[in-house]
Amino acid sequence: MGVRSPESSSQSGSLYDPRPAGPGWPAASVLCLVLFLLLVSNGRAIESADTRVNARLAASLALQGNLDLDEYPEVEFPFAHEVDGHRVSIYPALPAVLAAPVFLACRAFFVLDDTGIALAGKFAASLFSALAATVLFWTIGRRHPWADARFAAVVFALGTSLWSTSQALWQHPTAVLFLSVVVLFMLKAEHDDNWAGRAGLPLALALVARHADVALVGVLALAIAVRWPRRVPWLFAWSLAPMLLLLAYQWAYFGSPLEHGFSGSLGRFSTPWGQGHFGLLVSPAKGLLVFTPVVVVAILGLVRAFRRGEHWLTLALGCAVLGHFVLMGRWADWHGGESFGPRLMTDALPLLLLFLPEGIAVAGGWGAALAMLGIAVQLLGAFADDGRWERLYQRPPRPGHPELWDVSNSPLALYIRRAAFFPSLPEARAGQVIVRQYPLVLFGPKGSRFDFASPDRIEVKGADATAGDAYLMSGAQVDEGYLRLRGRRDGLFLRVTREARPRRLELRVNGHGDGTLYVGERSFWSNKTRFREYPMRGVFRIRHPYLFADSGGSDLLITLGRDAGTASIDSVALVPPGEPESVIELKPSP
Repeated sequence: MGVRSPESSSQSGSLYDPRPAGPGWPAASVLCLVLFLLLVSNGRAIESADTRVNARLAASLALQGNLDLDEYPEVEFPFAHEVDGHRVSIYPALPAVLAAPVFLACRAFFVLDDTGIALAGKFAASLFSALAATVLFWTIGRRHPWADARFAAVVFALGTSLWSTSQALWQHPTAVLFLSVVVLFMLKAEHDDNWAGRAGLPLALALVARHADVALVGVLALAIAVRWPRRVPWLFAWSLAPMLLLLAYQWAYFGSPLEHGFSGSLGRFSTPWGQGHFGLLVSPAKGLLVFTPVVVVAILGLVRAFRRGEHWLTLALGCAVLGHFVLMGRWADWHGGESFGPRLMTDALPLLLLFLPEGIAVAGGWGAALAMLGIAVQLLGAFADDGRWERLYQRPPRPGHPELWDVSNSPLALYIRRAAFFPSLPEARAGQVIVRQYPLVLFGPKGSRFDFASPDRIEVKGADATAGDAYLMSGAQVDEGYLRLRGRRDGLFLRVTREARPRRLELRVNGHGDGTLYVGERSFWSNKTRFREYPMRGVFRIRHPYLFADSGGSDLLITLGRDAGTASIDSVALVPPGEPESVIELKPSP
């Protein structure tokens, strides 16, 4: 990597001589605030088992002053280990530690119950992501006009998997923040090599936040050592405090400074060479080029910067990204589990997006179009992802993961086809936070009778348009003429039309099943859903009376709720009580 004389302070070899100062605090603060608001604009957290662990660890620190999970028995193996009678998270604690002040601030407004913890975790992750994008804005602003830097920062925050990993308390936003600071320090070191030594602090913090970033951190540390060898002692000194704190945490909670939550997991780097790497790039369900196409433009920019003289910087950042890619492609769960897009490549993105302005200069209009496409993809995830794809195709895991290569049933295809979006608004009332939601189905037909004769679609019939906005909830499926509900929260959603609300109606549900079927009535403005229980023992015919003036709930849910059970529903109707069970359908004359 040493393509210039070490410690050279005369000619940086860069086309862009970095300015001593980038954008000022006012511009950066406004950008950070705007990006934070955009990142939380969908109003709800999109959690996974991994993020629930991190969020509860932050809540434990904020409420109990410790870093064990004893008060959260719902966090089970493999996400927590029993060590000396305490339940300990397998994940690094730093993201939770940094999120704890956000949790304390949220506690002043609402109780940290399940909903409050999820929302506080989302706020913390979104704050870290907005700060990371702001640091990238500062960094690029030292090389390019501020308008170009602002565009790149917005695309970084909203057009990459940084947005999807901001939906709950993943480790990635914390690590990305520190890696963005490393890149800034590397550029500042071109004018003052003291910054090369100071880069040891964010390098160590990135590794402490996410151990899987070892390749990124290792290559960047090596590049800095090659470029500024006399700053190596300072690089080590600045990294010492975070590493000592990590060893102390592991000693206190795992019984040894060298033990951690992923001890003994080296054998999980078992994916055959090329398989995971190919998937990380082009898998319809997890591919970087599918979910974050703007990286093509950024790579073009990196190549352009190299050709125009920035050899050390481009080689350092490019090799770090390549090392991370090689490592993650070998990991058994290279797909990242239950997440939207290629989350395992998220941490490498600030190293690439630094060169987005150069890439736009090469690509022109189509480069900007790819950036906008990436934002559209992330918008889809933020507002349409409700975990349905994971319920349908990832649970339980199948050998070889064929779902990752199914184009027609990929997450993007599924959510575009369903066209159901979930704008939400959190509200703190009487010390408790509730999340109001207004599901919106684009181009959804209206009618009064719903059946399931066609595979994977709801048939809407009836000239009397009493309901619309129908969509399938969670893992509900249309199969063999039935709506199959097999798991918790599986169900069907309907919205009563404005024209039908003054009328007295009856919701009819026919089918067979076992357990309890719930019919719920709610609205965006109601505090909670009003449920009525209907036991299922074999064949059932449910007749649920509905009057909008009585409940004020225009949204109807037919669901298994949290209970175990199964239901096979062959028809649903929302009709006046005196309406015949079946109607004669007139076919058009030939």
